[in-house]
Amino acid sequence: MFDRAKDYGESALAAIGLQPRRSTSDYLLPALGLFGVGVLVGAGLGLMFAPKRGAELRGDISRGVRTVGEKIRRRRESIDASDADATEAGDDVLTAVPTR
Repeated sequence: MFDRAKDYGESALAAIGLQPRRSTSDYLLPALGLFGVGVLVGAGLGLMFAPKRGAELRGDISRGVRTVGEKIRRRRESIDASDADATEAGDDVLTAVPTR
């Protein structure tokens, strides 16, 4: 319903040669995305041109990736454990409800 009204509004504006007003997020979000990509590319280039031997750099990258993988694995295990606890608590509640 609102999409149809929005389309009519945009058509009316276009008919008289105007455009809808762009919001701040229409400008800000793409700019932040490009900035983030630039930061990642800059960090990668900085690592590649750092005064380290290739083996040291690969070892550092490997350790970093392994550390992130371990953190993700531990987080997943804690979520699985809390999910199992919640399921068990829900089962306890259901068994405690008297049947008629």
